[in-house]
Amino acid sequence: MSLRKLLALILGCSLFSCGDGKPGMFSANGYHIGKDKVWYKSSMGMNYTIVEIPEADPATFVERKMLSEVSGETRAFGMDKRHVFWGANKIEGADLTTFEFLCSSYSRDKNAVYYTAQVLTKDLAHFEVISRDFVRDANHVYFGNEVFSKDPTHFTRVGDDSSYYFKDSNTCWYFINELEGADPARLQYLGSNTAADAKNVYFEMNKIEGADPNTFKVLEHNYSKDAFRVYLKYMPIEEADPGTFKMLSEDYALDKHFCYYGGMVIKEADHSSFEVIDQYYTKDVQRVFMRGSLIEGADPATFRVLNSSAGCSCDARFAYNMNRRIKGVNPASFEAGKNCLSCSDTAVEFD
Repeated sequence: MSLRKLLALILGCSLFSCGDGKPGMFSANGYHIGKDKVWYKSSMGMNYTIVEIPEADPATFVERKMLSEVSGETRAFGMDKRHVFWGANKIEGADLTTFEFLCSSYSRDKNAVYYTAQVLTKDLAHFEVISRDFVRDANHVYFGNEVFSKDPTHFTRVGDDSSYYFKDSNTCWYFINELEGADPARLQYLGSNTAADAKNVYFEMNKIEGADPNTFKVLEHNYSKDAFRVYLKYMPIEEADPGTFKMLSEDYALDKHFCYYGGMVIKEADHSSFEVIDQYYTKDVQRVFMRGSLIEGADPATFRVLNSSAGCSCDARFAYNMNRRIKGVNPASFEAGKNCLSCSDTAVEFD
């Protein structure tokens, strides 16, 4: 068989049935409505499974997209004249006329609240969506279809809608991760995935060891400080001076002693003349750096970036690939107005 015929056969099998009785053409939502059956295709990466939906009526089956008024997302459900389907699974007892999508994997009708195709609770009078991930009724807070807290009255988000911190009367969490020892009565959201109680400061679910809650301040780009130290996420930058520390960009900072890249000291840099060129390049009066590493011999007075993301640069005498000198290349030969495409240890390519 020729290669062209083989490819045509493979394509035909992917689009139509290839003898196993299962269809090959599915909607974007995973459904195939045949004359006598409805099928559902569940995909995970390159793998998929195809199953028949035995109780679906192909004569009346439709795919219905629903908009969540809670989160603004949309989700498609299968429906026929009698049933609602989550994928290939029938939502037992769902009422078609009052059925609505809530958010994430939650939906409801006049009878119950559902998680995927399962009944989660029938306590509609006390049901509430707390966030996209958490819901509650009179007795429980749920994450997915699991009971997350048995104190729904006091369960709340700590901070604004950007916060992932939650608490009830007894426990504090970052998302679903418990903050061991945190005090619910004192926990406050500080911003940028950071919270504190009277004794400890947390970045996400991690305790920032030794941080002082009374003087702690959130800076930018996952940096923070208190009266004694500077921190990147939950790690202290031991060399940094909190009194003079300031951010220059997302990756670069300095204080009265040092310059920093990603929390690491740039040992050769002069903090009094240090400046950021772009997200990758910096310089002082004597040196040039690429991602905090010295570009040996580069002249800061004539240095220019050719293609930052590709790691291409030059000064009046030499061209550089990352922080390595490109041998045999003279920047004086570069034509004005040309865009640098790439570079290697032997050449610089322009358009």
